[in-house]
Amino acid sequence: MNVIDPDFAEARPAVLMAAALHLLSCSAAHGMSSAKARALVQHLTTLAGRPDTDPLLARACDELADVWNRLGDELDAQKREEAARRNAQSERDSGRVVLH
Repeated sequence: MNVIDPDFAEARPAVLMAAALHLLSCSAAHGMSSAKARALVQHLTTLAGRPDTDPLLARACDELADVWNRLGDELDAQKREEAARRNAQSERDSGRVVLH
């Protein structure tokens, strides 16, 4: 799916898992963003692709990476739609004269 970052490939599996759990906890506490989703996908993909990862964990990480990748795409699409709505509203408002 994704190319494994060489720096991530050098990280111990426990460090990658701890980072993934941290990202999940931050998302639950403060809300998800596409940047957090992408970072989580990178951690999960790296874990899934390592030869020293247990096969069951690797499969779970691979499947979860797919889910979080789709979520990141959805969050990006929402962001684009909101920006387009704001721009359209701004253009409509710029033609109005407001008297105070």
